[in-house]
Amino acid sequence: MPDLDLSRYLDLFVSEGREHAAALGAALLELDASPSSVDAITRAFRAVHTVKGMAAAMGFDALAERAHVMESALDPVRAGSERMTAPLLAHLLEEADALARGVEEIAHPVDASAATGITTSAPSADATGGADVPRTAGVDAERYVRVRANRLDALTDLAAEVDIALRALDRALPANARSAPDDPVRLALGDTLRAFRELREQILTTRMVPAGQLFSRFPRLVRETARTLGKDVDFVLDGGEVELDRSVLDQVGDPVMHLLRNAIDHGIESPDARERAGKPARGRLTLSVQREAGFAVVRVADDGRGIARDAVRARAIASGVLPSDAATLDDAALLHVLTRAGFSTADHVTEISGRGVGLDVVDAAASGLGGTLELRTVEGRGTAITLRLPLSVAVVRALLARVGNETYAIPFTHVEETLALPDPAEPIEAGAPPMVALHDRLAAGAPSPRRGSRGEGVTVRARGRRVTLVVDEFVGQQDVVVKRFDVPRGATIPFAGATVLADGAPALIVDVNAIV
Repeated sequence: MPDLDLSRYLDLFVSEGREHAAALGAALLELDASPSSVDAITRAFRAVHTVKGMAAAMGFDALAERAHVMESALDPVRAGSERMTAPLLAHLLEEADALARGVEEIAHPVDASAATGITTSAPSADATGGADVPRTAGVDAERYVRVRANRLDALTDLAAEVDIALRALDRALPANARSAPDDPVRLALGDTLRAFRELREQILTTRMVPAGQLFSRFPRLVRETARTLGKDVDFVLDGGEVELDRSVLDQVGDPVMHLLRNAIDHGIESPDARERAGKPARGRLTLSVQREAGFAVVRVADDGRGIARDAVRARAIASGVLPSDAATLDDAALLHVLTRAGFSTADHVTEISGRGVGLDVVDAAASGLGGTLELRTVEGRGTAITLRLPLSVAVVRALLARVGNETYAIPFTHVEETLALPDPAEPIEAGAPPMVALHDRLAAGAPSPRRGSRGEGVTVRARGRRVTLVVDEFVGQQDVVVKRFDVPRGATIPFAGATVLADGAPALIVDVNAIV
């Protein structure tokens, strides 16, 4: 009987192995807070037992043996003959990490056998040639295929080119064809446009993955950081099913890690301090992801001590970040200070903090994605830091504004409202955001058709501040495909990319972070 070719099931093994390894880690972390949780013990045992069976079936003997050892350690706890102790849990967490690494080494073999003893002479994941792999043996089993990210990027770019060509074809139709409801060319073009819009939507959907795929690694990070600092923290992950563009998730992972570590270090108090303040000994840290008005909102919130505004103000004055007569900081001003590179409120350097690296990294990442960073804090009650990001970095909704003879795209992630500005002779309303003439920043030297008036304005928010950008006129809004371009080293330009408008004309995308 010929040998069974297992290579066709390798992608399935890796995919399900990752899921079960994540489930195992989550169950063990739950046992850290509730050592006697029968449900958590059962889920942990089931996950490791499944990995053992899968690995054995695929011939990954070393991985199967590691899972078997874990299963043997969990079995008496599951049976009730032993209890979960802190040393046992620590050992199981280490073994769970090794199990997850074993799955990844099978997915990306780099002479892994020398380091771990795990056999990796089954074909690599790339050897499947991108063939469909059955997820289960059921009749209605889903099927998956591995696709390189750059191929999805190429498809997105090609869809943009087709969109431009179809719109040009629509404009080229003779006037009589446009007005005739039964003109065959017009009807065929309409059908083509509808089909294309659906195709583009499917391409963009293909780029989306659940946030939980990336964020599932954070419970362990929170646990270890809290242990290092001698704090007790309940971690809540909400919205892991929300789908985001993979490129957004890849770039937001490190910023979220910084926010979580900062919250545990600077925000959540020690158990004794919390009890003295009338709080539960265990702090609460929440990472939530949700969609709001077409954007992805990632929020890290804690119920800790909040940020001491006066202490930050004093440190900022002492370090020269603020003038000596600086007023009390509101949330926006506080964020502006805390995102200064090198600024830190820590009195000494530890492995967690004190080097002035943290919120500036988060701010830079949000800006690079065309998003914004917001802060809300109440002393004694806690802090929430929010990243508002586009769902996709490939296509963004933008407000189109004419400045001089050019049309610019302003991403909606920054837009709060548009308004008709009063005559220059009228006084500006007290408390209104400052005005910035976009013409002077982007089109210096070019003629402005509205030099005699304030034109129209759009209030935008970036880096915790609000300003009203003054433009000559608004010309509409559009979903634009973002074309990134490389900025020369050392150069500073107020653009985040370029795009092609519906009429085929090129337009630059304004980097609001660089202007505000």
